[in-house]
Amino acid sequence: MGNLTNILYGVLMFVRWAGLIVITILSMGVLIGEAAKSRLSPAKILTVTGSAILAAVMFWILPTLVNYARTDSNIVVPDHPIGGYR
Repeated sequence: MGNLTNILYGVLMFVRWAGLIVITILSMGVLIGEAAKSRLSPAKILTVTGSAILAAVMFWILPTLVNYARTDSNIVVPDHPIGGYR
């Protein structure tokens, strides 16, 4: 089971970093696209930057929150039948 855990952890870290890279590329594309259309106001720059940071933070912590919810649900509804496997 330890090997599977290591593989899943590696996949999780890859997905997290790949997601952050994609979010960064998209936010830079939006900034460049807005700059090409018109002059950028400080409000637009702050809005796009803030949205990208919020998306990156949520993308980073979402798997952790799902894992906490999964382990907490095991307290309410055990993952073994009544009487156990003894």
